[in-house]
Amino acid sequence: MIIVFSDSFANDRIKELAEQWSAIDRKIVLMEKFDKEEFIISIDKLSKEIKQNFKGIKYLEYEYVFPLANFTTVTHRQNGDDYEVDKYDYFQGSESWGHPAHDIMILDTDKNLLDDSTGKFVDVVSMSGGVVFATDTSWRVGSRLRGGKLVKIYDVTYDRIFYYSHLDSVTVNPGDIVKPGDKIGTVGRTGRRTILPEGKTHLHIAMLKLEDGYPKPVEIIKLIFKTKEKYLNARKNK
Repeated sequence: MIIVFSDSFANDRIKELAEQWSAIDRKIVLMEKFDKEEFIISIDKLSKEIKQNFKGIKYLEYEYVFPLANFTTVTHRQNGDDYEVDKYDYFQGSESWGHPAHDIMILDTDKNLLDDSTGKFVDVVSMSGGVVFATDTSWRVGSRLRGGKLVKIYDVTYDRIFYYSHLDSVTVNPGDIVKPGDKIGTVGRTGRRTILPEGKTHLHIAMLKLEDGYPKPVEIIKLIFKTKEKYLNARKNK
């Protein structure tokens, strides 16, 4: 969902910058040959220029939302104790170590990607506001891409990156500006290991803090549980 502002030049420039960042991120994910230090400098410059050109609303953390919507129930891998940063490096792409993220499973016992109770896909929504800077819809069975179909969003308010993967569908593009709760795709089982018979239909979500162009993972389970409680309370009170 692209939000149109009166400053069309800023929107065009943000899209251009996001597409440049997307090209860099694609090389990282595919582990193509690149200069790590050069990429860190480029990410730092691109993120800062996006922030300078951003004319939208800068949403605060209390406005974050749970990253799934229209589900019956969800469970958390290891009850939310699945965050592991050992040996992790963002620049290792699909060959990175560790699990600096959280997996949220939907109710899909037959693994047809649909919620067992509603018979519908479960929406993945943006937790934060910000700018979509990378998407990937190229994943196919047999691909080495670890995360499958994915979306990455730059939260300009806090210099954070939100990473959503294993999606079945992606509904945004680099340069799109989103607010908390905007749909960005649907939950799936795409990815090198997730597609295997033992894989579960789930969302893999991570948050990273940009430190001078270097994305460093941050534990967000408290945010996930807090936003889920808010979502469930709102649903109950409808």
